[in-house]
Amino acid sequence: MIFKARLAKDQPRGLGFFRRRRSGDFGSWRAGSPRKGFARRGSLIRVTRRDTLNLKIRKSGSMTMAPMQRTVALTFALAFAALALPRPACSEAGGETRALIIGIDNYRREPALKGAVADARDIGASMRKIGASDVTLLLDAQADRSSILRAFDDLLARVRHNDTVLVSLAGHGAQEPERWTGSEPDGMEAVFLLANFDPKDRKLASEKMLHSEFNHFIAALEDKGARVIFVADAFHGGALMREADPRGGDLRYRSVTFTPLGDDLKSVATRADAMMSPVDFKRSIFLSAADRNSKAPEIFLAGAGFRGALSYAVARAFAGAADLNGDGLLTVDELLSYVRDVTYQLTDQRQQIAAAYASGAASGADAIARFGRGVRVEPVGASTQSAPGSLEIIPVDIQSPDSPVEPPAPRMKTAPSKDDPIRIATLDGQTRPLAQLAPHGPYQAVAQRADADLIWDPASKDVLAGGDVIAHNVAREDLPIVIDRAAAIRWFKGRAAQAPQTMRLLPNDKLHHKSEQVEVEVTGLAGRSLILFDIAGDGTLQLLYPRGSDAPVLGQSQQRVPLQFFVREPFGADAIISVSAARRQAELEEAIRQLDGRRNPYKAVEAMSQYAQEDAAVGVISLFTAP
Repeated sequence: MIFKARLAKDQPRGLGFFRRRRSGDFGSWRAGSPRKGFARRGSLIRVTRRDTLNLKIRKSGSMTMAPMQRTVALTFALAFAALALPRPACSEAGGETRALIIGIDNYRREPALKGAVADARDIGASMRKIGASDVTLLLDAQADRSSILRAFDDLLARVRHNDTVLVSLAGHGAQEPERWTGSEPDGMEAVFLLANFDPKDRKLASEKMLHSEFNHFIAALEDKGARVIFVADAFHGGALMREADPRGGDLRYRSVTFTPLGDDLKSVATRADAMMSPVDFKRSIFLSAADRNSKAPEIFLAGAGFRGALSYAVARAFAGAADLNGDGLLTVDELLSYVRDVTYQLTDQRQQIAAAYASGAASGADAIARFGRGVRVEPVGASTQSAPGSLEIIPVDIQSPDSPVEPPAPRMKTAPSKDDPIRIATLDGQTRPLAQLAPHGPYQAVAQRADADLIWDPASKDVLAGGDVIAHNVAREDLPIVIDRAAAIRWFKGRAAQAPQTMRLLPNDKLHHKSEQVEVEVTGLAGRSLILFDIAGDGTLQLLYPRGSDAPVLGQSQQRVPLQFFVREPFGADAIISVSAARRQAELEEAIRQLDGRRNPYKAVEAMSQYAQEDAAVGVISLFTAP
């Protein structure tokens, strides 16, 4: 693809808006509480570009760039999940932090999941790190209806004024006809399925929790003066906007459909509970990972296995990664901004977080957690003539702010660990063609597509990852570079989970076709330095910014820089990576410049590990294209 890029002085646009379920609006949010030296999250830099495989920069300011290979697209939106974010347990008034956490992988009749129990344990560990004194964990068969109702009753008996309560769910979501006419716009209520749920048995068909029942308990906790955080990493929609390539194997989704045949459930909710929406709560803020028309898959994360992206991001946030300004406090804005960015980027833009405040919710600057010294972020898991590549943006630099109250998050390991090999399979299950490939990083040939990070089709020479075609015409001798690319992108996504740089693909994250225009939007860069580069599907790296006379630092008044690009061949997937910091990163710039036009993505990880500033924020988004 060739990209033509130009700068424009457009006004900033807000991100993140929620429509209310019934009449009226939930409201919208913009993260405030920026990283020290950052522009507020409302400020943004926007990039648009014309795409093709080589980038040529003209002195007039327009540019032509290399193609971004992309294929399959799947939309993201908001989840059946609701996350009530109260005022903090760390407020002046004090209070205890408590948690009720549920994770279900193994179901009686529904497809098993792989990461819900791990999500529950991860969030539980993070809550203990911030001093939660009362954590109840219900896993798999422990999470039956009677046990959950009893756990809520016990929690209500213990909770006190100014306590902070986190309720977290990970498992299958579904929908069934509403029990109170008019409570849902489409007549269907979201439900969370429990381990023994069986729609063909009236008694076992009652093994579920209704959305209205969670409303009931959140309201009861608020009535006792508690601040509630409710996370539901379960999905109940069914539409896909970016269809997955069937050669990529089955993606595992946290949603099921069933035909209701009746049940014996005696709901604890009332009609008033069923009619509640986020604005009707006293202090709640609702965060969703996918809307009722969408679904999201479990994703594989090196070192963490299969996980739900929302739960993973929430756990990292409460482990300290979302403390963007290093003041030792996690604010509402920091949590929402962090979870939205990390979920969006880890899922290759399949999920997008949106939020809605209750009418009496805390302001975005209010804290919801306090980190003591020693809290660590746990990483899990990369001339004006332009070489082949595929995208471009603009830079930013910020003067260093005052020293943070808390020590900055540690850097990730300097290279992909030998314990985290890239797993590759062939479409026909043969492992012999994958022997002795000798990439720079570790890899493992596997027979089953379901166990693979990459799938190579020897017949078409396509390479797939997560249901997307990332590269075409890849011969066996080119596979080591593609493996190195996968390892590099995994590493950069892990780095982004420590300190994400907000990026968006516009107008949407679907599969984009020839001649379509696409834009990239990078926010929160005013006064910061920016390095932007692309790793194409074949492993070719292209420096996008800064180049030539480009200013290495974005001015404080520079809110938005658009680059426009149109889709052209070759097609596949391009990973667009941004690295911003408070000061110019001249050594990293030069290291990436030396890699411009080369097919050596592993070296980008080494350069980042060696030269990136400790406060660097990283963003990774993918552009998928097809004829």
